[in-house]
Amino acid sequence: MKNRRSTRFCLPLACLLALTACAPGDAAAEPAPVSVPPPVEQTNTELHIFYTDADAIQTSTLDAAVTQYNQRHPDNPVTAEKIFTDGSDTVRDEQTRRMLAEVMAGEGPDLIFFVDDSMDVEKMARRGVFADLEPYFAADGFDWSGYNQAVMDGGVWDGQRLVIPLEYKMPILYTTQTALDETGFSVENCATFDGFLTEAEKLQNTPGQTRSLYRTFLAFKDFAQYAAIPYADYARQRADLSYPELERGLTVYQNVTDLYYDSDAVNGAGGIRDGLALWCCPVFPPEGPLIAAGLINTFDEPVMMPIRDREGGIQAKITFSVAARNSSPNLQNAYEFIKFLLSEEFQLDTLMWRYQDFSVLDATNAEYFRFNTTDRTTALIRPDNSPGFQDVEPRQEDFDTLMQYADEISGTFYPVEQTQFVEMMQDCLDGEAAYDEAAKTAEAQLTIYLSE
Repeated sequence: MKNRRSTRFCLPLACLLALTACAPGDAAAEPAPVSVPPPVEQTNTELHIFYTDADAIQTSTLDAAVTQYNQRHPDNPVTAEKIFTDGSDTVRDEQTRRMLAEVMAGEGPDLIFFVDDSMDVEKMARRGVFADLEPYFAADGFDWSGYNQAVMDGGVWDGQRLVIPLEYKMPILYTTQTALDETGFSVENCATFDGFLTEAEKLQNTPGQTRSLYRTFLAFKDFAQYAAIPYADYARQRADLSYPELERGLTVYQNVTDLYYDSDAVNGAGGIRDGLALWCCPVFPPEGPLIAAGLINTFDEPVMMPIRDREGGIQAKITFSVAARNSSPNLQNAYEFIKFLLSEEFQLDTLMWRYQDFSVLDATNAEYFRFNTTDRTTALIRPDNSPGFQDVEPRQEDFDTLMQYADEISGTFYPVEQTQFVEMMQDCLDGEAAYDEAAKTAEAQLTIYLSE
């Protein structure tokens, strides 16, 4: 399952108008198959890639990849078009629009990297923009063991490997047994998203409750995607915002107290200790077992829980991925560079940049935890941290539990600003429209967007 995302109709709408307009389907329509044009004649004389500096960590990883790959392949180097945005979304959008126009004209970079929500990966995949790289992986006998298969399958449509995921997030929450006992929140009842909503509503509606559900509302912003609510149907090109979980989830989101607008593991653990919040969800998920659970271990028994989808599975957000242009004459070269990015050698060599998200390679996540618990020479937390923690005690058992949840991933989604439910419902959140009115408007806009 590939999930849906948000709606501020700006860059990608203008860009993807070029991706051939199709009539929107109705509720009974069969899903449109994903058809990819056959590859053009291959020359494999060069390789051009495109990425922006919108995400500093992923940019550093790509900078290192280009340097190391070119050192290994001096006769066939990668040419990188790296866009410096100076923190400007406008610059990013303009340059991305230019690049996509080139791609639609059969030119432009051979490889496109996706590091944020400014391009609609699924929409582009369904419009035949990307090349099928499965024949290259198959011909090379690529060993997929050791990679999170559910996440990797998030780049496959109708048997065609159109996108290669590189990193992902999971919605993992941390708290203490004491906090659960104090609030009466039942982890056992959270086997599905509906159960989680019920427990969240009970907490928020309890008179005199001093704990917020979360340390910050950022932890729940992607609830519609993590719940796998199919409100944006790319295959049938239609939207449906009638799911009751959407309204319930938005109400829970609206009632979350924003405590200092942060969601890092240190302040999250401090908020739980001090009775300010029930759960924390670290903005950098690899910090969960290291710092969130590690700090909780110093004063209580940690409890870890995923937000499950409507069927009880776990959805992963693909935060870093790459695809090859379908009209590229350099697909073998593109495959070789992607294989290098996926290699354990390169991943472990860039371990210092693996703290933001989980790698698709399980060994990388394990080594990152091991390094930070055995080989690290600097403190895991700042000595002057605001909650006043003096020590941190990460435990292998907490990391092992986290990886067990990673094995339960049952679906994926790509972040896209045009289909993100909370963003679409901003008028309701701002008190400018009732829920039904805002949902009706958002559904109409989203249906138009999906059908373009």
